[in-house]
Amino acid sequence: MKAGELYLLGKHLMELAAHGMRDDADPDVPDVYLVLISVLVEAPDISISELTARTGFAQSHVSAAVAKLRERGALHTRPDPADRRRTLVTPADGLIAAVAQRQQRDAEQVLAAALAALDPDADAVADRAARLVEAADELYRLLTARALGVSADSALMPLHSLAEEATGRPKKN
Repeated sequence: MKAGELYLLGKHLMELAAHGMRDDADPDVPDVYLVLISVLVEAPDISISELTARTGFAQSHVSAAVAKLRERGALHTRPDPADRRRTLVTPADGLIAAVAQRQQRDAEQVLAAALAALDPDADAVADRAARLVEAADELYRLLTARALGVSADSALMPLHSLAEEATGRPKKN
C-alpha cells in the first residue's frame, strides 16, 4: 500500500464511521462533535491537548468545538487543579446514555454492511470484517499511544468499553 492509498483508505473509513455514529433522527452536527463526545465519555476530565492527541484534530478545531459544545450544555470545562493553565473537559451527564447507544454499533457490522455489496457470501464477509477490525484495533491503539506519547503497552481504554458496560455484552474477540 502506498501513502496515497493509505490516505484514501482513511477517507473511506471516516465516511463509514461517520455513518455508523449517526441515527436518521440526529441533528446535523459536525463529525468532530461526535468524535470529541465519544472520547470524552470514555475519558472524562482530560485536557484539550490530550483530547487533541487522541482525536488527531487540530487543537484550534478541538478548542472551537469544545467551546460550542459547552455553550450548548453538552460539555463542562474547568481549570486543571494541578496546572491552572490547562483546561479539563467533561461531558454532561445526559450524553453518556446517548453515546453508549451509538457505541453499541460494532465496527464489524459497519464494515460488513459496506463489504456485503462486493461479496454475496455473508460468512466470508463477516470473517473478513472481523479480521479487518482486529487489525484496525491494533493500529488504533499503537497510533493513539504514539500521539499521547506513552508506551504502546500502556493500557489505553478502547472506545467500545462504554457500550460493553452499558449492554453487559463483551467485545467479540
